[in-house]
Amino acid sequence: MEIRPLKRHLACALAAIGLACGTAHAAPLKKVVIYQAFQSVLYVPLYVAMDEGIFAKHGLDVVKVTAGSGPAGVAAVIGDHADFSLQDPMIAVLANLKGAKLTNVAMVVNGAPVWIAVPKTSKLKSVEQLAGKKIATAIPPSTSTYLLERLLKAQKIKTDLDTVQLGSELAPLMAGRAEASALYEPQLDEGVAAGDRILYSFTKHYPGGYAFSTIDMLKSTAKKDPAMVKAFVAALGDAEHLMHTDPSVSVKVAEKEFPSLSKPVVKAAVERMVKENVYPATPAISPASFKNALALQVFVGNIKPGQVTYKDAVDPQFVK
Repeated sequence: MEIRPLKRHLACALAAIGLACGTAHAAPLKKVVIYQAFQSVLYVPLYVAMDEGIFAKHGLDVVKVTAGSGPAGVAAVIGDHADFSLQDPMIAVLANLKGAKLTNVAMVVNGAPVWIAVPKTSKLKSVEQLAGKKIATAIPPSTSTYLLERLLKAQKIKTDLDTVQLGSELAPLMAGRAEASALYEPQLDEGVAAGDRILYSFTKHYPGGYAFSTIDMLKSTAKKDPAMVKAFVAALGDAEHLMHTDPSVSVKVAEKEFPSLSKPVVKAAVERMVKENVYPATPAISPASFKNALALQVFVGNIKPGQVTYKDAVDPQFVK
């Protein structure tokens, strides 16, 4: 019995199959557009999913556009210029009260990422001692300022608020014009690097989480392209999980996205936000985190008590 010809034919067949597999084209990536409010160190989970190729692994080609503000990002979704936007979820909630049909599907910034800092030489040891002092904070509307105002009101503390442009809250503290500042990152760790210390951390006073920045979309997208939404949320979830299992990835991506910032400051800021769960381990928007964010809008007076529910504003079906 002649075996060699059979082996030869089999080898040729396998080679042909291999050639066919090698020349077959992979399915093209689906283009997805997301508008972010700002280029922010708070949004590192999105950048990890993009820069580490995680969206691509889920079949998506994600294009990021910086809107310049939260409302502009939401408007892009409403106008069908974007599939998603990333900003304070309450902006989408407020848009819905005016007739829009948006829903929030994934968490990007969990926890209230605001800290009150004072100079290292300051004698201030507690929030109560801020009475009568000048505190630098962002010009409203700003979540940092609203959180500060609510804290001061709850403590029955009267202070002198020095409102400045968002992103410049550290300057009055460094110049000695304010005795404390309410800061976001990376300003916080820029101050710490210069010798400031943290007097109060808002992140530690919201153990249930705080829906600070989320992904929103049109409600109709859930029916029009559920596979795309599922892939997007799954990729974001993979990125957030990676950030908590290997924080060095977060630092690497943040350094790439913010080359003008000091690397030690970037590293300190990112590691702080991983540790304090500002970067969530999962994209799930919990009822507790949404409730905490909603309560601040009620305090400000933008939303009436009972006017909005979790079910109205969040679609949790895509988070597994």
